[in-house]
Amino acid sequence: MKFILISLIGLILSGLESKEDLHPFHVSISELEIKQDTLQISLRIFTDDLESALKEISGKKVFLNDPSRPKQNFVFIRDYLQQKFGYSNGAKNERVDWLGHEFEDDVCWIYGQVAVAKDQRILFIRNDILTEVFDNQQNIIHFNSTEGVETKLATRRNGEVRFSRS
Repeated sequence: MKFILISLIGLILSGLESKEDLHPFHVSISELEIKQDTLQISLRIFTDDLESALKEISGKKVFLNDPSRPKQNFVFIRDYLQQKFGYSNGAKNERVDWLGHEFEDDVCWIYGQVAVAKDQRILFIRNDILTEVFDNQQNIIHFNSTEGVETKLATRRNGEVRFSRS
């Protein structure tokens, strides 16, 4: 009887703790492609997860889809990504120029770019997006090149990946 009571309490508590966690998996997708010596970046992140990360940093609830604050919300997103997503040529970290964002259903699309030298053969990508909020966060990174699409995974334990460029 005691076991049943403890199990029931555990079940109730597990249901209460996940109100803010609206889905059981946490993933972002990054699409990278080099065009005219510019690495073009497209990120897809669940809007509610991104809002959780911004709340974690600022201590304030952020509503990214608020139509009265698109510029201010983009500043929050840009500043967050400057800390969490990066490109390096192996010798120096380069600053990504975050251009804008838009929403599609429950996903936030974010666009950026960074210059890449013609002779740059290895791309170092750091993607720590949302890893401070979710232990199981997985950041899938697709690099589109003339040889096809190469995909790598960045996680809390290993936030940096490398791609070879032909």
